[in-house]
Amino acid sequence: MDIETLFNGYESPNQRDMKLNFKKFFSDSQLSPKDAGLVSLACAESLNSKKLNDFAATHLKAVGATDEEVQEARDAASVMGVMNMYYRFRHFVGKETYQKSAGLRMNVMARPVTGKASFEMMAFAVSVLNGCEMCVKSHEDSLLKHGVTQDQVHDLARLASIMKGLEVFLR
Repeated sequence: MDIETLFNGYESPNQRDMKLNFKKFFSDSQLSPKDAGLVSLACAESLNSKKLNDFAATHLKAVGATDEEVQEARDAASVMGVMNMYYRFRHFVGKETYQKSAGLRMNVMARPVTGKASFEMMAFAVSVLNGCEMCVKSHEDSLLKHGVTQDQVHDLARLASIMKGLEVFLR
């Protein structure tokens, strides 16, 4: 599925703007095509959007992503969903009582198939979607330490934001 097919039948002014935003991202991004697809898939999973999921999976197949890499993008959405909710709880409550180890397993982050930088990109974008300030800051710091540029981090936040806007009509 290409972007034109994804947006077939969506003609309102906002839907056209969202299509243009999405197209512009994929034509003018600092991310590699594979990283853009992996992040898109992780975001689509987090948003529970079948159409965006199908688009991202098709894109990833076209750029040569392996089945393991595709699964890892899905796993990133899952593990970040858990961690984002937990750390938002801690942030919202703000009590010293809860400032201890979460005790939550996340082995998928230890040795990612996609590599540390790519996994951190997915984790960052999903954290932006889920609105977890602590996780966004932590993953942004890790991305910069792994050699990801600030322009790439900006593109990740931009992609997550566009995907959130698409969620309204691309479910």
